[in-house]
Amino acid sequence: MRDALARLIIGDSPEIERLRQLILKVAPSRLPVLVEGPTGAGKELVADALHRLSGRSGAYVAFNVCAIPDTMFEDALFGHAKGAFTGATADSAGYLAEANGGTVFLDEIGGLPIGMQSKLLRAIETQQFRPVGGRLDRRSEFRVVAASNESLTSMVREHRFRSDLLHRIGGVVLRVPPLSERAGDVTMLATYFAERSAHQLARHVSFTPSALEALRIYEWPGNVRELRSVVEALLVFSDGPQICARDIEVALSERRIHGGGAADFAHRARLLDLLEHFDGDTALVASALGVGRATVYRRMQRLGVAPPKRASARTDSRSASDIPAISASLSSHVRENSLRIGATSSLTYGEVTQGKPSLGN
Repeated sequence: MRDALARLIIGDSPEIERLRQLILKVAPSRLPVLVEGPTGAGKELVADALHRLSGRSGAYVAFNVCAIPDTMFEDALFGHAKGAFTGATADSAGYLAEANGGTVFLDEIGGLPIGMQSKLLRAIETQQFRPVGGRLDRRSEFRVVAASNESLTSMVREHRFRSDLLHRIGGVVLRVPPLSERAGDVTMLATYFAERSAHQLARHVSFTPSALEALRIYEWPGNVRELRSVVEALLVFSDGPQICARDIEVALSERRIHGGGAADFAHRARLLDLLEHFDGDTALVASALGVGRATVYRRMQRLGVAPPKRASARTDSRSASDIPAISASLSSHVRENSLRIGATSSLTYGEVTQGKPSLGN
């Protein structure tokens, strides 16, 4: 069971390990669960894991509250009777009926209209509800897992969410941390997404150590969903068998960089590439950049860049004579990729493949 959960929710950070432990404890119970966390962090995967590990035989029914028009909520949740309205030519089961014996996942529950919240509360407490246009209540034994990227407690204070509904669904609260709080998981997730995409593309592509470090130092405001999108795009547009830090720099050049700006990110990526190329020799890095060695050390300290471990022997060791060609290659590569990716930015920065992400969503 632990192994299955580790394959579904990927990461070895203390935050993710704690989350997995809580899921294992809570899953077998019938308690409602509220999953909190930012958009793209993986809340739906947590809900899915809770159902998979619950032992419940019924269906897992998931829907996004914000995707349903206000006038359709009651029909969507409770279903309707034949003749309830124009076009209702037959009885229709709603989400709660479909989840009988299973789990209903209400994503972004904060978007539920205030008038519907009291009806949902009654349905959760009594496990009964009345379809639109129906004469009799219908029973369904379902478990509720809800998610929100906004604080429901704050919404209660602002009179946008009922306190009694929050108390009912929030008996157990699981928090999914943003990717910025578990940067150590970035390389594991990036490698997982790369291997999955490489299999789909029938090719082998890997990250250099400097590329993985460039991914790690980016703060990922879009969380795991953004990381997945970037990795998949990188594999689609990469020409060679390896992705390096300058490829990451180009792919993220039009994204908002937190905590240091786009210039700092570009400097970190280039430093990482040069340090990796010259096997951590800061004298050669300084020559390539046209600055003194002390300046390189100051930049490394300011940008939080650690040199890679020096190899004991290299069959392809670099020397100062390589510097002009390397600098020209770096500049040329960035220009070419900027043109290539910039011309197709709508695809590059969109969701280029389908399928469930792995923590998150």
